[in-house]
Amino acid sequence: MWKWIGGILLAVIVCLMAAAWWGFKKVSGSFEPDGSVRVAIAAPPGRVFASLSDADSAATWMASGSKISTGKHGPFGIGDSIRIEIRSVGTGRPVTWKISNVVPGQSISMQIGSPDPKHPFVATRRDSIAQAGDSTIVFDRITSVPAPTGTAEQMMLQMFKFQSKVELINLKSRIEGKQARF
Repeated sequence: MWKWIGGILLAVIVCLMAAAWWGFKKVSGSFEPDGSVRVAIAAPPGRVFASLSDADSAATWMASGSKISTGKHGPFGIGDSIRIEIRSVGTGRPVTWKISNVVPGQSISMQIGSPDPKHPFVATRRDSIAQAGDSTIVFDRITSVPAPTGTAEQMMLQMFKFQSKVELINLKSRIEGKQARF
């Protein structure tokens, strides 16, 4: 009987590992070939950038389902922070992105550091905009220093990329006034 239980348990573990690997590859394949996220929004660049770079607007499109606090009103400046309390995690530590660069009308960059001193890294998210006809393309690129070496670090970076894609789709639906589609 123990052989049956052990065999079934082993099969379940292998299936879970295969599902996790498949999900990781599926998420990785949803980005542009260079690893960036690209979303087209039917609005002028000024309106899109105003929503991207405004503290009051961030709570409406960033990390839906979580509590967002910025500590200020109006446009972001260098050194401002966006604190995200992820509700599904429970009492875990909040995630804090720090604004590292703002080029008015063009791009905004933010950084987050690893809370784990054993595996230090800094992830940088850069949202840039470009006009394409009567629409605006938002390019989001997330990089880390040092480059992720372990599977957990690669998965965390992929999670940041996936989250940014979801957030840009939320921004698109907010600006265009349509239901978000994933």
